[in-house]
Amino acid sequence: MLNNKRDKFLLLVAVFTFILFTGSYLIDKIVEDKKEYYLSVQSELLAVKYKSIHRYLKIMSQDIHLMYSQNQQLIDALKLAKDAKSKEEQAEIREKIYNLLKRNYKRLKHMGISSVHFHTVDNHSFLRMNYPTEYGENLTSSRISIENTNRTHEPQSGFETSRFMTGLRFVYPLETKDKEPLGSVEISFSTAYLLNSIIDDFVYDAHVLIGKNISEGSIVAEGLFDEYQKSWESENYYIEESTHKKINDKQLYKKISTPKLKKEIAEGIKKRKPFSVVVTYNYKNIILTFLPLTGTDKTKNIAYIVTYTESDYLSNIEIEHGYLKILFYTVLLMLFLFSIYVILNREKLKNLALYDPLTKLPNRALFTIEFQNELNRASRYNNKVALMFLDLDGFKAVNDTYGHQTGDALLQKVAETLITSIRKSDIACRLSGDEFTIILPDIRNQDEAVKVANFIINELNQDIIINHEVIKIGVSVGISIYPDHADNTNDLIKFADNMMYRSKINGKNQVTVYSREEEK
Repeated sequence: MLNNKRDKFLLLVAVFTFILFTGSYLIDKIVEDKKEYYLSVQSELLAVKYKSIHRYLKIMSQDIHLMYSQNQQLIDALKLAKDAKSKEEQAEIREKIYNLLKRNYKRLKHMGISSVHFHTVDNHSFLRMNYPTEYGENLTSSRISIENTNRTHEPQSGFETSRFMTGLRFVYPLETKDKEPLGSVEISFSTAYLLNSIIDDFVYDAHVLIGKNISEGSIVAEGLFDEYQKSWESENYYIEESTHKKINDKQLYKKISTPKLKKEIAEGIKKRKPFSVVVTYNYKNIILTFLPLTGTDKTKNIAYIVTYTESDYLSNIEIEHGYLKILFYTVLLMLFLFSIYVILNREKLKNLALYDPLTKLPNRALFTIEFQNELNRASRYNNKVALMFLDLDGFKAVNDTYGHQTGDALLQKVAETLITSIRKSDIACRLSGDEFTIILPDIRNQDEAVKVANFIINELNQDIIINHEVIKIGVSVGISIYPDHADNTNDLIKFADNMMYRSKINGKNQVTVYSREEEK
């Protein structure tokens, strides 16, 4: 018995250990998937905002290009500049164009335009409206969008860097009415303008990262170290300081810049898609969202827009995660302790479920099981089974006269009498109150059952002494026989019960065997 309990306990420990780890893993997985989905939504939201502002700026740049291409004075001046024989003549034309457009350019700056830049057909800088004194630079190798526009006569757009400005550029061809190429015009929007257009008040911090391989040459050459600082997110990028939304807590980046975070960011950058990561700082969840910005050829991520957003939702998910774990562990512990209790008290629990606590006889549940088992065995071996229903006569009067304690003691005496009056193979049960049943398997005929019933009636007719009181009772018995009277439990129980009541009607303290006449 001890070994059996020990084996069951070890099996129980193994099962619950498996459930513990599996359940814990599933909870962690569900919560992690929920976090990942939320982070992907944040990335997508920033991407949608950027697409929206990009579409708006493209339409704006198209309108500006249309305005310039229909300005005949500008077109004529550009034609003269193209045909000019000397630098002095080009300088006069450049000044004329600048004076023609400077008022319009001021209005464009208020609309967010950072630069309007005219180029010659051979990709040289002709006029920068924001830096009119800077011109003549060959941009063929450094500005692929200008070279492509002049070569294909098709508009180009993308994110590009230069020593004068980093940002989103739209480059359009310019030509005469006769389709003679005159060069190109670039309409640009700074990274600071882009960033301010898509961030909101909920952003904790924001800036633009510029790839080192793109910007490092111009930074070193032009001494622009004040405009670009090393990034704490990735060693391959610089932070463009003009875009950096400063924060009060300057310790933030020192605290969150861990090897683990840098690894997550590096993996996200490799995928070349918008992504978000989350860090915890001062008990707050901060989402870092990275939005890639591609160049004119659309194959390289030139830069990233980065936003830091505090998230109460992720904090709520973590709280929910904690509560789920506590609830899971609590329920599992209760089940484990209950299972141990069941193992240790299995026999006691079985007795409570299947035996009457007062008389220790099988109860109605076990009677139903045992009776069906005996009928199955009788059917297999072609035997007879008798069923007795017994109800005490005068039991209510005993309860009313002497009290329930005496009544309970009487029921215990009756149970002892039934046990001593039947064979070991017979089964006595207490159904309820003062109602009992006896299953008599392997009988030859109903006379054997009647003989047992009469013996019990005679035994219970004797004086029973309880607490110095002489108690006199009787018992009414009904009998049905398998398979003579029925071949199923329901009918046999009904017939025996009816015959027991027939015995009471006929004068009590007697036995009645089922017959069709008695049933009527």
